[in-house]
Amino acid sequence: MKEVSLSVLKKIKSTNNILLYIILTVAAILRFWNFPHIPYMADELSALVRTHFDNLSDLINKGAKIDGHPVGVQVFLYYWTWLFGYSEMAVKFPFIIAGILSVYFIYKVAALWFNKSVGLITASFMATLQYMVMYSQIARPYTSGMLFSIVMVWCWTNYLFKSSSNKNSWLVGYVVFSSLCTYNHHLALLFAATVGLTGVFFLKRDTYKAYIIAGISIFILYIPHLKIFFYQLHIGGVGDWLGKQKPDYIYVLIKYFFHFSIKMYLIVFLLLILSLIFRNKKTDAYKFRIIALLWFSVQYLIAYYYSVKVSPILQYSTMIFVFPFFLMLIFSMFCELKKRIIFPIVLLILYIGTSTLVKEREHYKIFYNQPFDKMVTNTYKILDKVREPEKVTIDLFLPLGFRDIYFEKYHRKFEYTYFDQYAHEMDTKGFRQFVNNQKSDYFISGNLPIEYLLIIKEQYPYIFEKEEGFTYSFYCFSKIKPKVEISETSVYTNKASDDTSYIYYSNPDLKSFYQGKTEFFLDSIFEFVPAFYMKLKDICQPSEFSYVNVSVDVSSNDTAANPLIVYDIHQGDKSIIWLGSELKNYKNYPLTNTIYLSQLITYQQVLDYPDAELRVYIWNRTKKSMKLDNFKFEVTKVNPKRCNFFWL
Repeated sequence: MKEVSLSVLKKIKSTNNILLYIILTVAAILRFWNFPHIPYMADELSALVRTHFDNLSDLINKGAKIDGHPVGVQVFLYYWTWLFGYSEMAVKFPFIIAGILSVYFIYKVAALWFNKSVGLITASFMATLQYMVMYSQIARPYTSGMLFSIVMVWCWTNYLFKSSSNKNSWLVGYVVFSSLCTYNHHLALLFAATVGLTGVFFLKRDTYKAYIIAGISIFILYIPHLKIFFYQLHIGGVGDWLGKQKPDYIYVLIKYFFHFSIKMYLIVFLLLILSLIFRNKKTDAYKFRIIALLWFSVQYLIAYYYSVKVSPILQYSTMIFVFPFFLMLIFSMFCELKKRIIFPIVLLILYIGTSTLVKEREHYKIFYNQPFDKMVTNTYKILDKVREPEKVTIDLFLPLGFRDIYFEKYHRKFEYTYFDQYAHEMDTKGFRQFVNNQKSDYFISGNLPIEYLLIIKEQYPYIFEKEEGFTYSFYCFSKIKPKVEISETSVYTNKASDDTSYIYYSNPDLKSFYQGKTEFFLDSIFEFVPAFYMKLKDICQPSEFSYVNVSVDVSSNDTAANPLIVYDIHQGDKSIIWLGSELKNYKNYPLTNTIYLSQLITYQQVLDYPDAELRVYIWNRTKKSMKLDNFKFEVTKVNPKRCNFFWL
């Protein structure tokens, strides 16, 4: 009987090893897929630009301290790029390896906490989820922090809960990887602190002294970073430009974890049902379930509270350090499964995870087309087509440090104007003057504000080339009409419609003006021109993104005249979004000037405000006489992959 039991255990062990090798192989393939062509994201380029310092002190004070993250990864990149250079393969390689190792070590932790079947199921999801794959391919402090967090917990578990003759080694490992967490990311530091405090409740007479000394050691190792921590806490870090999340963000987060996919939801649900059938009855498992739930909840609630009350830091990326334990918790009810059960479960998870990653999330199609790389390579293509660089004006949002990385990569340069107005009010007047001064036949733009594109079209009315992808838009406009003209996809334009049902007043002059057919004269008595109304749901369809573009020609002999186009989304008595675009920012000519206003509109706004109306009107706040003409209201479709931030 004993021999039979040993034989069964050997078979289970052999099956587990085979499945683990398969899982790790899939994890490696998905992360290394087309490895030479995984482009940099903006955050990576920013970090690489901030490695160009002559000494470590300048790197920390001028390159790392201002970033809002601990200095660990920035210091690592400083030395790593010094050794191996700035190619995507060289820079991303250690982070991809960290992602693969995370899959292996979460298996080890799950096997300790529950059993190897839970470890295999957890590792299978870790191997294929986009959340894990994508952040493994980004040279930022996420996948490294996740690896440090998992190994920290592995050492912590072995020290506190497993009988072992080498407890001191596990404790040293716990101190080392906790310290790595503190220098990697502030939320990894928070997680390390949570784990450390959790351990206090499980101390025994023979472990509490060493454990407390270990905690003090972690703090001492962090002392050199305290000054930087308080500085970054004071300046607010990157949270100043991250959007605040709504109370239902936890549901969005969970849907993102599982690819927003019905297939993934179904397999998770099926596994939950199966875990009740093949239930682990060990009472010791409940302790670890409570710990996993506690860790995820504490991390989420603190990040959410801080985001709402202080500065928004809660994002997909900042939950990555506790996500593996949340995943483990979901499937922790399983007992040790036999070969005929665990084998098909793992293979099914790998298949569904990989297929939804590739087909539904389109990871390799979208993620492998990053904005700065695409703007540069598309510019090269246009220059090769035109063949005469002097005929092409180039204006890209391509910061100079980013530019140098790509110019060195492709061994090719071009002259361009760098649009750097993110932190300032847009200089539309200056940009119009710049466009008017150009003698070229073609004008390339990359990630410029939509109002700038409308200004370019005044002199370059045709679209020669166009490409939109995730977070970028690339255009080449032309003065010469191309053989095949590219046009925007229009959802609605007032000039192509005789429908006046959206105008809620009977003044025939205003109706004609809002249809773009006639002029409208405004004297000093009028402060507001009655609004042009449309239901928000009438101009934005499910799962769509659109730009609303409004323009009007203003003529006035009075130099003090400064009317605004006003864009106002209203629901009931509440104004949800209010924007104004004023004449002074477009006043290039003495008499007649065109004002533009553009705004992205999303279907999420329709869902949030189903009865909202869009009101567009002219505010004559200086109360001067003027003539309004050529009113244009147009809604154009935007490639959803450009703006769908649920993709990330």
